Amino acid sequence: MKLHGHVNRRSPNTLKLRAALAEAGADYEYVVVNLDAGEQKRPVFLALNPHGKIPVLQDGDFVLAESDAILWYIAERFPEARLVPAPSAAAGTATAAEARARALQWCDFASTGLYQAYLDVYIHTVRAAPEKRVSWIGEAAAQKMDRLMDVMETVLAGRDHLAGDFSIADLAAAAVLQTAKARLPRDPFAERAHAAAWYARVTARPAWTAANGEAPAP
Repeated sequence: MKLHGHVNRRSPNTLKLRAALAEAGADYEYVVVNLDAGEQKRPVFLALNPHGKIPVLQDGDFVLAESDAILWYIAERFPEARLVPAPSAAAGTATAAEARARALQWCDFASTGLYQAYLDVYIHTVRAAPEKRVSWIGEAAAQKMDRLMDVMETVLAGRDHLAGDFSIADLAAAAVLQTAKARLPRDPFAERAHAAAWYARVTARPAWTAANGEAPAP
C-alpha cells in the first residue's frame, strides 16, 4: 500500500489519512509529492490521478483519489479498527446504515465547512500579501468558522465523539482544527469547553500521536 501525499505530512487532508492508517496498524509507504516542484503534473502521477491532486492511495492494483473517499476506504478495508461507528442512541442512530451516514455527514462537515472556512481565514488574514487580501472574505470566513465551531460545541455537549463512537469523522475534523489552531489568529476552541475536551481526547490517541510524530510542526 502506498499513500501519495503532501510534503507537509501534517497537512489536513494528508494527516487524517495517516492517522486512520495508524489506527488500523496498516503497513504502507508514504510517497511525498512536491506540489511546488510540480510533481503532481508529471505523467507518472497523472497516470494515477488525472486530476493532478493529492492525496492518492494505491492498494495493489486499486488506485483511489479524493481524501474523504480514501478515508472511508481505509475504514472499510480495516474493519477491525472500528473507524466506522456502530448504531448509537446518543448519536441518534438506530441502524448500521444510519450510523455510517452520520459518520459521512461529519466528514462532509469537516471537508466542505471547517476546511474551507479555515483556508479563507488563513489566506485573507495571514498567508496572502496584504495587497492581495480581501477583507470581507476573511471576515465572512471567520464568522462561518465561529458558527461551525458553535455547532460542534452544541453536539459535543451531549456525546464524546461527533458521530457517537470514535470514527473517521473525528479524524477528519481534528486534522483541520489542528492546523487552524496553529495558524489562525484566534484559537477555535476558545470558550468552547466541550469541543476542546473532544479535541484533547482525539489528539491524545496513540495513533494520532504517532502520525504527528513523523513530521515537523505545520
